[in-house]
Amino acid sequence: MTDAPSPDVEGVAPPALRDTFGQPWPCPPIVGPDASAGRGEVEAAWLVFLPGAFTPVCTSELTWLAEMAVGFAHTADEGGPRVGVRVISCDAAPVLRRVAEETGAPDELVLLSDFWPHGAAADHYGLLDRQTGRPRRVSVLVDADGVEHGRVTAEPGRARTRTEHETVTEQWSANR
Repeated sequence: MTDAPSPDVEGVAPPALRDTFGQPWPCPPIVGPDASAGRGEVEAAWLVFLPGAFTPVCTSELTWLAEMAVGFAHTADEGGPRVGVRVISCDAAPVLRRVAEETGAPDELVLLSDFWPHGAAADHYGLLDRQTGRPRRVSVLVDADGVEHGRVTAEPGRARTRTEHETVTEQWSANR
């Protein structure tokens, strides 16, 4: 476990994220602007950084991320831990809305834009590739206090797996 960098270091404001409806979300995006359909408060959230929403690898990941988000919501409904899935990309909010529409993303899968200031959330977690202007393909499990409990990484062009995320989630849940 590691602490996330303090969002108020040297008077720097925490990164601002926007969902597909343009609503602001804090960083880390644990509590959303409403509490409906898994978009509200959770105990922990996967912050899944995507290099580009419409790329083949990222689009393939969105399929199992949607299934995982729905599965986590179902587990919470049965008294298990409340874990959210927050997909973060430097794409603009309208682009992410189009991705959500085209992929049929469920409400439980929250897509967040890290567009402006460009890549601020990715940079906050040390994941912004300054040469490409895109985040690295990394997922970070954080709790409501912003404490990091695990990471899943993949090399450029390679996908992460649902199993890796579920294993880290189970380890966190067993130790909380």
